[in-house]
Amino acid sequence: MSSDHHTVSHAHWKGDGHVEHEFGSTGEIIKVPVRALNIIWGNDTRFWRFKNLPDDETSTIGLKEGAWLVQVNWIEVTGRVKKAELHKEANSVKKTYGIYYLIKFRADAFGWHSVPIKFKLRVTASKSAQTTDHSHNTIIEQEDEKSMNLEPYREKQEVWHEIPGGQFSISNSDGFIEFGMFEVESAWWKGNMVLAGVKIKPLQA
Repeated sequence: MSSDHHTVSHAHWKGDGHVEHEFGSTGEIIKVPVRALNIIWGNDTRFWRFKNLPDDETSTIGLKEGAWLVQVNWIEVTGRVKKAELHKEANSVKKTYGIYYLIKFRADAFGWHSVPIKFKLRVTASKSAQTTDHSHNTIIEQEDEKSMNLEPYREKQEVWHEIPGGQFSISNSDGFIEFGMFEVESAWWKGNMVLAGVKIKPLQA
């Protein structure tokens, strides 16, 4: 998943795809650390810098590192998780999940009132081996997009927010959940936000 303007170079951070597991009140939670995500300009310290989080913050959110957005006018952060990480039992019932971005705004955060951030979500599966259409090897089972102005979160500074990025349902373990946050349509500079990663949580026990 990417915007229409996606580019690739050494200046961009390519995630390692690592995920972690923990258990919450509604079941197993998938944690995607920030280094597991793809970040446009994430390998250029003029724009993004990786930082270890203080022990008390790690204890609160369950993630050890954050990516500090220094300043940028082009936000594109994407990731994907195998459905098998969430849905291990064959022929089990459909489950609904929410995806949440772990974000903190520093006291000097700026530019977040100007334009909304787009959150995109897509659930895919492999095409059947019997299909005669070989133009693509995946099908899209579910797709969602929403826009959200993050200024209300920015006003609550120096605290961690779980910002909702959409919901999806799955009933099989074939394919991926792909997700991302974007703002690539304006030239407005934004900065001093910290992203620790993403959590995927079941919405019912």
